[in-house]
Amino acid sequence: MRKFSSYGPIDQELHYYVPRQELVNFVYQHLLGDNPDNGGHYISVWAPPQTGKTWIMLQQETQFDVVILPLQHLCSVTDVNRAVQAIAQDLMENLGLENKTINTLADFYMLFKQGSLSKPLILILDDFDALPERVIGGLVSVFRTIYLNRLNQSDKSSAEKDDLLHGLALIGIRATRQKSTANYADKRIDFEVY
Repeated sequence: MRKFSSYGPIDQELHYYVPRQELVNFVYQHLLGDNPDNGGHYISVWAPPQTGKTWIMLQQETQFDVVILPLQHLCSVTDVNRAVQAIAQDLMENLGLENKTINTLADFYMLFKQGSLSKPLILILDDFDALPERVIGGLVSVFRTIYLNRLNQSDKSSAEKDDLLHGLALIGIRATRQKSTANYADKRIDFEVY
């Protein structure tokens, strides 16, 4: 007998579910980009709680490292530098990277450089909208700089660019633009619940 599940990946034999493969492929294609060798997109995904926003992104990819970081535990961290230290620590652990000292947004930015990462990264930040406005603003400024730098290196493949953050998904339940950070991503995807 099947059951309802409200957390994490579902088991199609145990849980009720609605197949959304077309939507999953659409979102994943945006992260990879039209031509994955040239670069991906930075997107935002907004939907009500417990609708599968994050785990839907879990697809196997060998050309890229794919990391999902939950950020809810940082909801009360108002100091931007403390927040990026925690995010960087989680990222380094997930990627098995040598522990680097990250004290500022500038240090955090350097974490995505060629040499720090070994191959292009698709980063998925869950509960992004739970972060305080100052933290969101600081992170968005770093991600926007990386995105623009990558655009300016269109003559290089994704793996040859100076910055290796290939794709970025900011996942949340309420639009971050309500926190005065409009235009933080080049694509916005709203999940519809049926």
